[in-house]
Amino acid sequence: MKVVKSLNNNMVLARDDQGNDCICQGKGIGWQKRRGDSVDESLIKRRFTPANADESRHFQQLFAEIPEEYWKIAEDVVDYARRDHEIRVSQKIILPLCDHMAGSVERYRTGVHLANPMLWDIKRVYPKEFKVGKYALEQIRQQFGVEMWEDEAAFLAYHFITAQLDNMPPGASPDAMVKLVGDVVNLVQDLFQITLNEEDWNYQRFLTHLKFFANRVVVHQTYGDDNDEELYEDIRRRYPHVYRCVQRICEHILREYSYTVPEEEQLYLMIHVERVTRRYRRSTPGAK
Repeated sequence: MKVVKSLNNNMVLARDDQGNDCICQGKGIGWQKRRGDSVDESLIKRRFTPANADESRHFQQLFAEIPEEYWKIAEDVVDYARRDHEIRVSQKIILPLCDHMAGSVERYRTGVHLANPMLWDIKRVYPKEFKVGKYALEQIRQQFGVEMWEDEAAFLAYHFITAQLDNMPPGASPDAMVKLVGDVVNLVQDLFQITLNEEDWNYQRFLTHLKFFANRVVVHQTYGDDNDEELYEDIRRRYPHVYRCVQRICEHILREYSYTVPEEEQLYLMIHVERVTRRYRRSTPGAK
């Protein structure tokens, strides 16, 4: 790997043997380095590969401006997300995370607090990512003595939500997905007049299904044509309240997203709604 440009004593823009540019950071890695010099790869602590020239320039600027403390916090937060919550994200998330945290601390120190209109939806739909955001706020408090609102945890969680969407089909909008999942949960709770237990395993499975369902809705995809009509009719007859709930969901989605929910999607929705409302329906006479 050869040096393209020494950005400072601790950072170089380099090019590997395949001709790919990357930014390498490590103590002393850029000291007295000139174009064409070999990079001491044993000094590399962080490595980022920009997607294009514009991103490369942006990366170089951020690396030069963001203090080391933010890099340490970001790496700790990403390790926590992977270790404690099994959130799969690449190292690319560290850079925008650093940028966000540095900007947030600067805002709070000047008295600027931003309200997050998606706070409650993110807390409910993406509880793992929100816990990661809360963890980041605690690290910021310990390092900089800055107390932040929960709204900021939701903003930070958003980075992990969007990073995971990299593996999903193009066109998925995190905002639309969060809203759709929240709408479906609200419809279920309103129809059955219940408050679902967010710690319940069936609720967690319901949420997981809804996230992928929401993604299919916003990009107008379907499972396919493998529909089990017999099972669909059986569940429809056995659980009329569940069927009516799913029809309400389908009407809402058609109205708001111009998406006709196919019967196979309805079948899986009925199965999950039945599971997540089962213990509540058992305590309500006549409800099935």
